[in-house]
Amino acid sequence: MIKLFWTVKMLFVPFMIISIMMCTSCLPSEQYLMKKKWQNRIHSRNVRIMICKTDNIIDITARDEILIREKKSGTIRYRGNGKNIKIMPEKVKEPIVISSRNHIVQLNGNGYRGNFEMHNIMGKICVVNVLTLEEYLYSVVPSEIPALWPKESLKAQAVAARTYTLHHLMTNGGKSIYDLDATTNFQVYKGISVESPLTTRAVDETGGEFLESRHKPILAYFHSTCGGKTADDHYVWQGNDLPYLHEVRCPYCSGSPSYRWETQLSISMIKNTLKRKHKNIGSIRNISFKKRSGRVTDVIIRHRNGTIAMTGNEFRLLFPPKTLKSLYFKSSKKRYGLHIRGKGWGHGVGMCQYGARGMAEKGLNYKRILKYYYRGVYLNTLKGFDKRFLAGY
Repeated sequence: MIKLFWTVKMLFVPFMIISIMMCTSCLPSEQYLMKKKWQNRIHSRNVRIMICKTDNIIDITARDEILIREKKSGTIRYRGNGKNIKIMPEKVKEPIVISSRNHIVQLNGNGYRGNFEMHNIMGKICVVNVLTLEEYLYSVVPSEIPALWPKESLKAQAVAARTYTLHHLMTNGGKSIYDLDATTNFQVYKGISVESPLTTRAVDETGGEFLESRHKPILAYFHSTCGGKTADDHYVWQGNDLPYLHEVRCPYCSGSPSYRWETQLSISMIKNTLKRKHKNIGSIRNISFKKRSGRVTDVIIRHRNGTIAMTGNEFRLLFPPKTLKSLYFKSSKKRYGLHIRGKGWGHGVGMCQYGARGMAEKGLNYKRILKYYYRGVYLNTLKGFDKRFLAGY
């Protein structure tokens, strides 16, 4: 009897271990659940783009009927034909939604897909364009690069822009009244006026595709021209160190008009620019640049009243966009200030747009382009995405 008991026990224990292992292996992983959660959240809402924040009167027109309703209650405040309607900031007490039957609304003469939300923020109207992700990309891609560039570079831009948008949708989570704005702070977005059949086709042919790392859409930075090599993100933005945004050599962007450039920064220009943030700045005595891999990472400015320290990117953004095109430069002291010889345009992180064009001209497809600039990533497609519902189908 004792022998039989031990025989049963010896058989039962392995059986239980195998059963537990099988049950455990059937449970969804934490990464899978996280991915499912953000994809479900993104599918449940549109993209919200802040177009402007103004205290001026806003003109609204449309070809068909215009409907204005309160966002919270749904109460209709106006329904009528597409005649010109003027929205005065002081009249908007609660958030309103403006839409048109034909899905195109003209804001101050420029047409946009989707509808508009208007929020009164401290006496100014925050105008937010609400539309689908793919509709948004129809304008972003031609706003960022020329529509006549090679097809594979347009497709690479479409996937990078979609991924960048998804990352912000995931991280924002609907906490703000908008997800991105329409400027270079995020991605340039100009409405339907810039849309092109060529870029629309690039968006459609990559429909729903995005770049993924660790089961999440990556922060897919891109820029105009790297000047021969891209930059590590942690040399540009303090605190960043994403594995897919490391420096890569780029021999493909030499055709860019900004591959090499020169400029002059006078001492008076630098001082006047710094005065906007540093009111008590005295006469400048010395400017020193700390570099990593040829790019300026830190700037130290010594003046009569003290010292100002800032990152290289903060220094670049002090000036108008075409003044100091990148941080990939060499400087020499002159009597008037600094003479600068530089390469590239933009922060230098992620995909080089002129490099993507150069790779496409050499016959490389968009997948090869993307995986060259974003190392160790995977190309995935949004769950449940159906290309039959795209405008270009």
